[in-house]
Amino acid sequence: MSFEYSPLAVGSIRLITNLSIISSPSTGDDEIKCTLEEVDLGTHPNYDCLSYTWDEPLYQKYLLVPKIYKDVQYPIECNGQVFTITENLRDALVEIGKSRGGENLQRQDKIWIDAVCIDQKNEEEKSIQINMMSQIYANAQNVVVWLGPEMPDDPGCKSAMHVMEVLSQVPPARFKKTVLSRLGNLDTYQNLGIDFISKHEWVCFGAFILRRWFCRMWVVQETFFAKNFIVYCGSNIIPWSQITSASRALKETSLGSLLNEMMEDRDRTIREQSTASQYISNPIANQFRFHEYKNQASPLKLERLLADSRYFGAKEAQDRVFAVLNIWKPKWERADAEEETASFIMKTRIPAEVYERASIVAIREMGDLNLLSLVEDKNWRRLSGLPSWVPDFNAPLVWMPLAGLPRPAKSISRWDAAAGLTFELPAEADSYNLLPVKGIQIDEIVDFAETDLNLIDEHMIYTLLEILSRYLESTNLSGTSMTDRFEAFWKTLIKDSFLGEPAGPKARKAFPMIIVHFFRELDYELDVLRTALENPLNENETGTQVNRTSQLSETYSRTRLLKNYLPIKMRNNNSVYPEEMHENVINIMESFDSAYQCRRLFRTKKGFLGISAQSLETKDLVWVLAGAAVPVVLRRRPRAGNWEFVGEAYVHGIMNGEAVMGQELSIFLE
Repeated sequence: MSFEYSPLAVGSIRLITNLSIISSPSTGDDEIKCTLEEVDLGTHPNYDCLSYTWDEPLYQKYLLVPKIYKDVQYPIECNGQVFTITENLRDALVEIGKSRGGENLQRQDKIWIDAVCIDQKNEEEKSIQINMMSQIYANAQNVVVWLGPEMPDDPGCKSAMHVMEVLSQVPPARFKKTVLSRLGNLDTYQNLGIDFISKHEWVCFGAFILRRWFCRMWVVQETFFAKNFIVYCGSNIIPWSQITSASRALKETSLGSLLNEMMEDRDRTIREQSTASQYISNPIANQFRFHEYKNQASPLKLERLLADSRYFGAKEAQDRVFAVLNIWKPKWERADAEEETASFIMKTRIPAEVYERASIVAIREMGDLNLLSLVEDKNWRRLSGLPSWVPDFNAPLVWMPLAGLPRPAKSISRWDAAAGLTFELPAEADSYNLLPVKGIQIDEIVDFAETDLNLIDEHMIYTLLEILSRYLESTNLSGTSMTDRFEAFWKTLIKDSFLGEPAGPKARKAFPMIIVHFFRELDYELDVLRTALENPLNENETGTQVNRTSQLSETYSRTRLLKNYLPIKMRNNNSVYPEEMHENVINIMESFDSAYQCRRLFRTKKGFLGISAQSLETKDLVWVLAGAAVPVVLRRRPRAGNWEFVGEAYVHGIMNGEAVMGQELSIFLE
């Protein structure tokens, strides 16, 4: 027989009270009893809220013996009836019910837990209570965070706590100003002014911050509105200030990236996996991101919140939008417009429709089309039924928008490709499958190079050099010197950005090292393969190596034939300059990776060079759209006047209104 709820009055919530944990002497099992009490939220009752994950809380990869969470419900007694809960919630209730954690924590006798206090089978009640979430968490005395149990074979919750304590001591003056090497080097810690952290402790910390709670989407609003936190990891209580301080240290130094590299190496060594581990630095940095939002003076824009939602995990795709709506506080001209737009988004629960509605509201709020820069390459899209101009917020953020994230304010933005064009807000409508836009068609793509992965894994640098050779020989560029053409080539590959500034002499001097790097990688793999062929292990292995050697030898020949198009001297040892420019080489490679990841180089009929989404094709068109700060690549659709959005683009020479001179056309994006 299912649990029966009494209907809730308007403005009321249910609270769990009289929580008791009774341990059976014979079996050792814990019996959980509680009652539900209805209270009017307007009377400001005293209570806590529980923040936890509905499913398993642990990151199993780093457990010696993984804990198996059964997909079963566990009975408790509530209001004299049988009520069933998940294993993780049962563990949480047992722990917080047995221990108040000390008088100084000021835990309340009553607690709100979504799975129990909301009738999950009543869709109308769920909708009302979800809309009240910001009030529920803001009015709670404490948000009690349950990270999951401390396992007997856990790499060590206490070790993770020690790492957080050490990281919280990094002086802010050392942020972003300290060059770090590796986590195993003593000078890394000396440069930061903190104690040494062992590899074992880092692994413990990695396992800790990859607990599911840190990645959960609904945590966003739960932590955003909380007054105070009590964090449980098993029976350990962790100060929230340590978590935010540690997350800031990861975010503001390169420690997060170094930790990610170490964990990836560990995966490959111990588990023999080639796939990268989950990005370590994101989960805990997420907490700091929204901690910063609370202290932000200006209202939070929906576009920014939607972009950041990609850093979290969500079981339901639409939750990436719903979970941030209570945080979003726009300033509209009409007093009732905020309510209308939030309700407009929530009129549907179909993920594609939710994303479409949220996107159009974000465009109207920002007054431009720069949300298009959040649209990922179609190869990464997960959600079906999305118009091409709507970002798939359920897809991983594996690339960075050209202008960065968050995008800069208009007053300091480097690019305004549509300068001189007037953007018109799309009219209000119930559906926006077709987005009306205006713009100027610039040119047609006729040639493109390989993607970043093929440049790295298959050493196909020659595809860049082939485009360079055709570009340098182009007859469409009369009056342009070879030096200027090569300048356009290398600036395009790094989107004319170096160390956060327009690329200048330092970047010009360092850029050839990108080419040298790819040459060296190709040379190195060929040497390894040739050595292996001289000492074959088995027949199958030899066949594979012969094929790979043949393939790379052809690549090598094509690359060497094109090296003369580079205005640099390639010596036998592949060095370019007598001095070693370690820091600049690292910086120029980072600039290339940031710009080129998930993109590819292209050339147009008129001789423009650009980079855009890796799924671009020949005959795609470069456009400048009113309201978009950067050019875009569009693809014709069968219906006249309709276009598919392919991706944003950096196109050298037209990033600041230089191309706004043709006929402005009105079209629709499907």
